[in-house]
Amino acid sequence: MLVPALSALPALSALTACGNSAHQTPDAPPPMLDAAAARETIAETQTLEPGELVEGIMTGGSRDAAQIHLIAPMKLDWNIHSHASGHTVTVHEEYDQPSVDFNFVPSGDGDWYLLIKNSGNVTAGIQVRVGLFGAMAWRWQ
Repeated sequence: MLVPALSALPALSALTACGNSAHQTPDAPPPMLDAAAARETIAETQTLEPGELVEGIMTGGSRDAAQIHLIAPMKLDWNIHSHASGHTVTVHEEYDQPSVDFNFVPSGDGDWYLLIKNSGNVTAGIQVRVGLFGAMAWRWQ
């Protein structure tokens, strides 16, 4: 689902999705992240107008992981955040990136949001590839 343009990426508290805050298993090692070993791979192109954004929701915990790869013909802003306890908590954020390679292992159980925003000035297709490891689940918001 595409969300109308927001004036700034940090204004994420305006989004209404909420995640679960939960416990973390400190002695559970994260899975090895090898793209060939992903249990499932999400591979889609999201066409976004300038300023438009989209969010994918990853549901998992500290024994799960997601290997995130984004490619854009223009610059994009992106982050991973949660809505634990009703507040937006940003885990990682970058601006003006033409591509992204990021391995995400949640700190605990819950919903984790991958926000992708077209920060360029032309409509563009952003290649999204997310490898899921462990029991990590994916859905578009």
